[in-house]
Amino acid sequence: MVALGSLLRPVLPPALRGGLIAAVALFVLAGECGLHRVTLPHRRAQVPSTVIAAGGDAGALRFGFEMGCGVRTHMPSNLPYLTLMAVLLVGSGAAAMAAGLGFGLGRAAMALGRYHSRDVTWWDRQWQRYERPIRITLALTAVLLATGIVLSQ
Repeated sequence: MVALGSLLRPVLPPALRGGLIAAVALFVLAGECGLHRVTLPHRRAQVPSTVIAAGGDAGALRFGFEMGCGVRTHMPSNLPYLTLMAVLLVGSGAAAMAAGLGFGLGRAAMALGRYHSRDVTWWDRQWQRYERPIRITLALTAVLLATGIVLSQ
């Protein structure tokens, strides 16, 4: 995305780049708040739970790796597209690496949390109970970060 962005950034005015990122941010936030159910294109293959169950900590890290690299990437949210647009339109190589690392670590943290819980049924119920406020909080955080990035350009 950084390479493609290096072709786009010189021809797109900063205001247009910021506007595109803002539009994606609003779209993502509206989706996380339940205002629409549109999902952007993604590979709908999930990493099987056996990857985590059979591998312990290494399985959770493999899960994060497969998700982060797009090997098997079912995305229940459009939130990664906001990061993608920010990297494409204003990001650097270091920003892209940080975004990828953050995505992989975040996905691995979910798998490690579930794996290390003493009761996975309880863990799953807690996730179902708090999923909506967590998703909205993550979306708001991402929108604020994207706003800060755009304003700093």
